[in-house]
Amino acid sequence: MDDSSLAGRTEELRREIELIQQEERLYRSQPRHTLGDKEAHVKREFRMLQIREELRTLVERAKQQSRYGSVWYS
Repeated sequence: MDDSSLAGRTEELRREIELIQQEERLYRSQPRHTLGDKEAHVKREFRMLQIREELRTLVERAKQQSRYGSVWYS
């Protein structure tokens, strides 16, 4: 993955996080939750964990690329 695709994927994930946060604010503002609301909440929590793991992987890839770049050009 090159720098532009890493940046692009990171931006996509950032937008998805913003949407999830908006949905969570709405969920928390409601006094009562249906079973469907609760299921959607759990799915959002799980998706946030997936995003966190993917971001961790992207950071590792970026670090590896920078190491290769610094070694390659030294």
